[in-house]
Amino acid sequence: MNAKDYLKMLRVKEWIKFFIPIPLIGAILGDATPTVLIIAGIIFFCVISYGFVINNYFDVEIDNRNTKKVMMGKNPLSAGKITKQGTFMLMSVLLVIPIVLSCFLTRRGFLFTMVSIVFLTLYSVRYIRLKERFIVDIVTHGMMFGLFPFLAGFTLAGDELNMLTLLIASLFMIIGSESLLTHQINDYNEDLGNSSTTVVRVGLKRGWALLIVFVLLSMVNLELIAHYSDIGMLLHGGAFAYLIAYPLYACRGEIKAVINNYSVPAILISFERR
Repeated sequence: MNAKDYLKMLRVKEWIKFFIPIPLIGAILGDATPTVLIIAGIIFFCVISYGFVINNYFDVEIDNRNTKKVMMGKNPLSAGKITKQGTFMLMSVLLVIPIVLSCFLTRRGFLFTMVSIVFLTLYSVRYIRLKERFIVDIVTHGMMFGLFPFLAGFTLAGDELNMLTLLIASLFMIIGSESLLTHQINDYNEDLGNSSTTVVRVGLKRGWALLIVFVLLSMVNLELIAHYSDIGMLLHGGAFAYLIAYPLYACRGEIKAVINNYSVPAILISFERR
């Protein structure tokens, strides 16, 4: 057992480029000082890390049945490389740091930070496990990685909420929901029979349809933001392109497999077998 195995529990590479910018964007839009921006970054680095550690903590049995995760070594706890006691101590440290730091900034910022932590806990904890509740898993994921972190960053900076801020927060919520949908689509074969996700319940085709619905909702949300603010053509176009590109990139493996299945050589082989 070593520190590297405990650090792997944070799974930083999986989220650092996607989830951590959301509270930072909120803080920037809230006119945060450089010091507050750094503190907000530390707070949500710990909060998001806690979310992934507690997910690993309560997913030990499921992860042992997931061959992909076993091969990639995503859960050192299920592999027996670290202890439950050590993992519990790690979670405690990751909780204490953001709670203490947010107390020194604003009450609303502290509140949204705590709400993020509560939802991350309810998402994974035994007997509640929002991650296994139909549709609730998708919405909860958007709230705890998109909506509340953005609002926390914004209010930690000391700014007041308004209609435009809530619209931006809701856009991040939709994107956060999409991130779980793409994950469930990619892991459909592994999850089938092992986990009760929304995509497993509705099937892969309906999972894709649900993802398209969320993409369309994100576009509508973006147009509302553009209507109520002067975001400029460049930012508007860039954001619109991102809303299309993100799910395509996230599901690139699945899309490539579908294209290969319907390619000319594959069709010819299928025809010859008949």
